[in-house]
Amino acid sequence: MDWFRRYWLKLLLLVGSSLLASGVFVASIWAGDHEVKNHEKYLWTGAVLAVAVVLVAASETALNEREKEHARREAGRLAGALALSYHSTLAPLATALGKLAEEHAEAYAATGAPVPAGLAGTRAAESAVILRSVLVGASVLTTEPDPGTHLPTARCAFYRLTDRGRHEFTLVDWAGAPPGPRPVIDGAAGSHFLHDILDNGAQYHVGQVTGLVSKVDQFSAKYRSVIAVPVVAGGKKIGVLAVDAPGGTDLTVVHVDLMKSLAGLLGATLALAG
Repeated sequence: MDWFRRYWLKLLLLVGSSLLASGVFVASIWAGDHEVKNHEKYLWTGAVLAVAVVLVAASETALNEREKEHARREAGRLAGALALSYHSTLAPLATALGKLAEEHAEAYAATGAPVPAGLAGTRAAESAVILRSVLVGASVLTTEPDPGTHLPTARCAFYRLTDRGRHEFTLVDWAGAPPGPRPVIDGAAGSHFLHDILDNGAQYHVGQVTGLVSKVDQFSAKYRSVIAVPVVAGGKKIGVLAVDAPGGTDLTVVHVDLMKSLAGLLGATLALAG
């Protein structure tokens, strides 16, 4: 009987509106029959019942809107709690793995031993899998999917620093909503990636929350929220992990923490991969 306890009021309003509507129908018939005595009384009765039907319908609408608003608030609360849970789980994990990977890489390099061919192949293969998981995870966890296609509306990309002197970053891989990001970040945009993000070890958050605009694509009409974070592997500055989304409020401070954690996991992976 749980359903009855949850929906008894809706059921009552539904039954009440049905009975009142039936009363309006009957009263209108009698009011239109001039052979019936006091047909004007039935006319007024029908009018009162019609007003009651309108009031009941308005009550049903208000109840539905209240339930929708409650559902929206609950969804927002759960989304925030889930994001916080992601961060509280991923952040310490990324930090610990990063430290372990850095110490492992330093210890292995100090031995001077060559990397076995089989291990090198495994490292490369698993690193590609982890990178793909990071990119897909960021594009899925940061925004709601498209209601029509159920595909991600955000996209995430990893750019590796390939030429420090020319401020050049090359796209390694990406995932999420098309079209794909530009293959090379250089010039003023590359300088922004290098000096503002990678060398400073700082994140860059574009959107209504911060009031900042993208320095990579200042006139973008498709992506109005951007988060870019540095990727460091074993103390070596490797590149930038970036996610963008169409809405100005899509990416929040919680998503910044998520991206930092994912960048930490990616950096630990790259450190272990050598």
